[in-house]
Amino acid sequence: MNIERLRIARGLNQDDLAEMADVKQSTISKIENGFDGVTLRVLKRIAIALEVEVRDLFDDDRTAAEQSLIAAFRNLSPARQQGWLDLAETLTLPDSQGPKESE
Repeated sequence: MNIERLRIARGLNQDDLAEMADVKQSTISKIENGFDGVTLRVLKRIAIALEVEVRDLFDDDRTAAEQSLIAAFRNLSPARQQGWLDLAETLTLPDSQGPKESE
């Protein structure tokens, strides 16, 4: 769901959104962390608070490249997935923290 992205884009924290939607902050937290037991009524309240349509809460804003990477990753064994994660972590380290090149 895009609730967290939409909330942050509007400069809101979870407490702000919860108050605007008349739900508990813990409900917002659970939804943003993947809780799938949310009711349509709560989603409608959140959509109204964010000034979007309910369907906008579900849009996938990933690029085609991101979707391809996710699909490829999901088809790997757990050991290979960990290898990809390790590689990604190494590639995103600042230059001063990365592996030393041979001189």
